[in-house]
Amino acid sequence: SGVKDPAGNALASNYSWSFTTATVDNTAPTVLSTLPASGAAGVNVATTVIANFNEAINPSTVTATTFQLRNSANALIPATVSTSGNQIILTPSAALLTSTVYTATITGGAAGVKDLAGNALATDYSWSFTTVAVDLTPPAVTSVSPLNGATGVSTGTTVMANFNEAINGSSV
Repeated sequence: SGVKDPAGNALASNYSWSFTTATVDNTAPTVLSTLPASGAAGVNVATTVIANFNEAINPSTVTATTFQLRNSANALIPATVSTSGNQIILTPSAALLTSTVYTATITGGAAGVKDLAGNALATDYSWSFTTVAVDLTPPAVTSVSPLNGATGVSTGTTVMANFNEAINGSSV
């Protein structure tokens, strides 16, 4: 009454085997951290914006529409976007403006960023940071050695000038 071949020969004995099915991933990805961090100040104008997720992200869902950077006037900043495993990366096409608040947004939902199993980021994720302020104050000399007007200074004396801020070494 069991399995037979075309000649009518039956399987000699019952044959059993076992296997385990894969676990279905129904969990939406979540953002674990960002760079720059939310609320960061003094961010370099040449920064790259990065979001780190708890799992790998489907690269085809990371586009200039699903990962955006906008300035405080809500103007879209031209950029390229990419993925690397559980990280998405936004690289602005030009340096950002100084002393400006920028907001990065990752789109969630059906049209947004998804993991490799097709699960979407549950909701939009946004964070803001502020770029470094422009330094318009010129450096000032705070002290010198030897002192101004000193006489009888040895020819082997090291001449030093101290400033109120760091100096670009290539300008000295």
